[in-house]
Amino acid sequence: MTVRRAGVEDLAIIMDLERRSFPTDAWSESMMREELLSPHSHYLVDEEADTLIGYAGLRAPRGARDADVQTIAVAEAARGHGRGRALLRELLTEAK
Repeated sequence: MTVRRAGVEDLAIIMDLERRSFPTDAWSESMMREELLSPHSHYLVDEEADTLIGYAGLRAPRGARDADVQTIAVAEAARGHGRGRALLRELLTEAK
């Protein structure tokens, strides 16, 4: 499990998982791009053997007293192994 900061270069693989995870209400590619580029967002990807397993995002303006978890998605085959929990913990650490 490798968790790292997501960037706009990850957009295509994030969108693939976004569409598979949320088929009826997936974010648009332009919305996700804006999130990845926003100075108020903190997005992570979870990779295993160079394959995206999950991603998660936080909206946390600097100096604000609160933050919002925007999304968490884990590939169906990787669910049930604590990966979503690990991503959430990373977001909570960043929010602090």
